[in-house]
Amino acid sequence: MLTYWSLIAKGSVMRILRNITPNKEQMTLGQSGKSGVVLIRGAAGSGKTSTALLRLKLLTGVYEIQRERQDRTDPVKILVLTYNTTLKGYIEELVREHAKDAKKSEIDILTFGKWSRDRLGITQRIVEESAQNKIIELGGNIELPERFLCDEVEYALGRFLPEDIHDYITAGRTGRGNSPRMDGGKREQLIEEVLIPYGQWKSENGDFDWNDLAVQAATKSFDEKYDIIIADEAQDFSANQIRAINNALAEEHSLTFVLDTAQRIYARGFTWKEAGILVQPENSYKLSENFRNTKQIARLAAPLVEGLAIGDDGSLPNFDTCQREGEVPNILVGYFNQQVSCVIDYIKNNVDLKNETVGMLNMGGSPKYIKEAFIKSGLEYVSITRNSEWPDGDENIAFSTLHSAKGLEFDHVFILGLSEEFNSHGDDEDDDRLITLRRLLAMGIGRARETVTLGYKPGEESILLKYLVNGTYQEVVL
Repeated sequence: MLTYWSLIAKGSVMRILRNITPNKEQMTLGQSGKSGVVLIRGAAGSGKTSTALLRLKLLTGVYEIQRERQDRTDPVKILVLTYNTTLKGYIEELVREHAKDAKKSEIDILTFGKWSRDRLGITQRIVEESAQNKIIELGGNIELPERFLCDEVEYALGRFLPEDIHDYITAGRTGRGNSPRMDGGKREQLIEEVLIPYGQWKSENGDFDWNDLAVQAATKSFDEKYDIIIADEAQDFSANQIRAINNALAEEHSLTFVLDTAQRIYARGFTWKEAGILVQPENSYKLSENFRNTKQIARLAAPLVEGLAIGDDGSLPNFDTCQREGEVPNILVGYFNQQVSCVIDYIKNNVDLKNETVGMLNMGGSPKYIKEAFIKSGLEYVSITRNSEWPDGDENIAFSTLHSAKGLEFDHVFILGLSEEFNSHGDDEDDDRLITLRRLLAMGIGRARETVTLGYKPGEESILLKYLVNGTYQEVVL
């Protein structure tokens, strides 16, 4: 557990979010001390997380004053949940900027997995690869691609509590594509042949998966309750994880969800009502201005998610709300080694590494090859994938998977090796995997503040590139 005073600056670290001057809508929300549930929605770059932390600063003061008036000596309990360990390290660096005046509060900044394991006292290994292999084995008689099968199991188990699993048969497919088709008969087959036997297999072996943690955290009684909870990137939390968060709240509480369903990249989906969350319309806010991207970056990303179902909690990238002009994004066309050499030359000649950050985001190709090339060129970097601590060195080049880059930002973003080999999916436009990949690439592009560079080998390019609109980028043939 961290106190606010343990979050003192640790010296030179890789740069994080730039300070922004809050606009009127952010200040209104950031200065709201309302209790209950608040939704902060907005597209990439709209300052959702920064606004949530402004709200955290205000709420901390409000709750501390209440403690004083009530002559209570127990600290204000605060929980900030992030969806992965990389984002946890990032958020931790941000929180300390908003925590300087807090004196009577305790804060946990954790991923949901780490928090639920600690809460339940579970120290044993969580099954992942063996669980996936078991699911594929059990689903051998169901005509579904293996990847989709595993995602569908995660979706069903994460959306419904065990006693309600048969509701999956008739429930609307919130958060999932329409292909491959999952009619009622196939869903029932999935329950009988996969979901139930999979649960029995775990029980017989004394194993837990990540959803088991969520279910137990959602249904057990705990003495420790939180006054304030903020859940960042909440569109990628499952319904059972949301139920667990709800179960952790004190009687008088403030719960803030920060989300954009257009950026959902996992097999999740539910309605707030079914997860036990009551959102009053006046407590649902949408941030519209894009602080991060240039108009050119937003124009590149927008077509990737255009036409996708995003629901009321999603926002499409909107270049009309961007305040800055910038360079037209580049698409490098050539062999992978040529793409890497071109990027190294660009960084050396055009990027101020003392003041600017670079995100090398992997969606294909060979990250090992790129790292070796960077070492030979003398460019220093850090790897931030699944890193729970934000880097404390002077390097301003970060290597990351696209998944781990979610919620972060960089001045310059490079995504090389966009090959169909690494982006496999079904043939239909509404194929669930294809939809996820479109969102993932759009999210990666949206991490950039100043420039974006993509790369592919001619003849092997990913189908994702066909969604980009001519005129929003320039090709550089290597």
